[in-house]
Amino acid sequence: SLQYSLLSRFFRVGIRAPPKLLELAVQSLLRDEALAITALEELPAELFPPLFSAAFAGMHSQAVKAMVQAWPFPCLPLGALMKEHKPHLETFQAAIDGLDVLL
Repeated sequence: SLQYSLLSRFFRVGIRAPPKLLELAVQSLLRDEALAITALEELPAELFPPLFSAAFAGMHSQAVKAMVQAWPFPCLPLGALMKEHKPHLETFQAAIDGLDVLL
């Protein structure tokens, strides 16, 4: 049918899926780094990995440092992040500075 043909063409062209709620939350928090840092106390643990990854990739140095200090898990995957994202020196230094505070 004509309607099916139009719909299949429309979807074949490729519509970008809307961002997931998690992605929107991460983007919203990182728009205001001070807010993100303040929100860490209330942030559910399961949101830390995607927020940390986005902060690290987006060179949000102050958020990275604060998140390292507040990290709720026994392991912090800095090596994996460095392989996934080419770290900006300042962002990597912020992560190290966050670790220094804990030691």
